[in-house]
Amino acid sequence: MRCPHCQEESFGKKKKLTRGWKIIGEITVCALCGTEWKSSASADDAPEPGASTDKLKALLGGDFREKTELAGSADSRFCRNCKYFIVHPFKTVCALSDETADPMGECASFAER
Repeated sequence: MRCPHCQEESFGKKKKLTRGWKIIGEITVCALCGTEWKSSASADDAPEPGASTDKLKALLGGDFREKTELAGSADSRFCRNCKYFIVHPFKTVCALSDETADPMGECASFAER
């Protein structure tokens, strides 16, 4: 195919358009001079970041950008929150029973830090 810009016999090379870390489209450029031949999406047509949450908000009628907090005491009885839990790079130990402790486990002798 002949490039309309450099008038040389060339072939098209696909190049990705990005905004931040997201791919927003793809264009075809001349392999010799790099001039754009045609595009499948332009940077102006790409949706703005957060546009999908705005559509979801309009559909369901809620604000989904806020982080949902769990109840405060729901996870407080895990071994990782106990004052007897000792963290070591190779082994986690319960100082009370001197046994290997599971950070997400629970026991009857829990004491808050």
